[in-house]
Amino acid sequence: MRRFIIAFLLFFFFVCGLSGVQLKIEFKSSADTKILVEDVSKVISSLLPEKTYLEITLDGSNLLATGDSTQIDTVYELTFIATYDATQNKYNASWYDQTQLAYSCSYSPKDQRPYSDFVRECAHYPLEKVSLWLLKNDQFEKYLRITYHPSVDEYGSFSPDGKYFAFITDRLSGNRNIALLDLQAGKITVLPVAGSSEYFPRFSPDGKRLLFQGSLHGFWNIYVMPLENYSKNIVLISAGNNPAYNPCWYDDGTVLYVQDSEYGNRLLLSTIAKKRKQIEIPYPFEMVFSPTVYKDTIYFVGLKESDFGIYALTSDGTVTVVENTVFNEHDPAISPDGRYLAYSCNITGYYTIWVKDLFTQEKWCITQDIPHDAFYPVFSPDGKVVAFSVYEGNFEPDIWFVRFRPVSSTLQAESVPRSSRAPCH
Repeated sequence: MRRFIIAFLLFFFFVCGLSGVQLKIEFKSSADTKILVEDVSKVISSLLPEKTYLEITLDGSNLLATGDSTQIDTVYELTFIATYDATQNKYNASWYDQTQLAYSCSYSPKDQRPYSDFVRECAHYPLEKVSLWLLKNDQFEKYLRITYHPSVDEYGSFSPDGKYFAFITDRLSGNRNIALLDLQAGKITVLPVAGSSEYFPRFSPDGKRLLFQGSLHGFWNIYVMPLENYSKNIVLISAGNNPAYNPCWYDDGTVLYVQDSEYGNRLLLSTIAKKRKQIEIPYPFEMVFSPTVYKDTIYFVGLKESDFGIYALTSDGTVTVVENTVFNEHDPAISPDGRYLAYSCNITGYYTIWVKDLFTQEKWCITQDIPHDAFYPVFSPDGKVVAFSVYEGNFEPDIWFVRFRPVSSTLQAESVPRSSRAPCH
């Protein structure tokens, strides 16, 4: 087994030719935990981000040392200790950063989750540590996987100033909470709201509040809470006994969301002061989903005869088709300059993230190198990065970033396109 690990790691680093940050890991095990330690080391080596060197020591024996120290910007020295409690048939695992306990987890064959999830949880700490360093130092090429925990990580949103990235995770006690990634510090903080599960966090235009879909009152409602002292002063926005979901900001004092009705659902607009009105959509949709706003235009997903497409509702009440093919388009996101539409569709046989230039009508895939379903794209405030969620096999989704490089560089537009000038193909 040990020779297999060494051969695998040597092959991995020969192919990738990495540089940037070094991860030194000292593994400590016993006869009962040796297989666990080897499984964790294999996962770390197979998922390690580019521009990362790895040095492994197992029970005092050097297994691998790669990289040129003159090319390394920083070094993380971590210790992984695994123990087995025979009386409880339980494995305990801990990560130490220098001498400080950084993360711990446990597993018993009696647990509901599989052993592979425990291994992934053990491996996630060093992987996220180096990934967040690469992110905050802007040291990645095209793609960068941000999260590695076996939990659900999805539904991302950037703050307007580009300082934070919010997403949903259930890594804390299995309940879905909003997680706040400080992009400057490279640190993830979970923001639990007692008695509720949260979805679709969205920063307000001023960056001081978070809009989200939550279950604080027993079923899905729309809420707003301040970013500072986040668990206090939570405001209920939606009303009635029908589930409400898919919130977004219309402006700094008004939110947009979808709520179920007797015959499907409807699009509602509500001020923070709870003055609500229904948005009339003059088009025969069975249901609508995922609204997002750019200036005075509302982009949304419309369902007609089992076909999903992306449409736009302009301020004069006109509905135009933005992108509607047989491949079921979802999750619209508009770039900060209003020129590009990012969305997910299954044109490749599984869901990938595509971008459409609303001026030239050109379309291209930005996740073509990732052979897994991808959903929920969102542009960074400067338009240089698109974040999304990747669903790898039987694992829960993780957050990825990709650098956004438009294919249309020759056409320079003087103004932002209106949806009426961007008809569907």
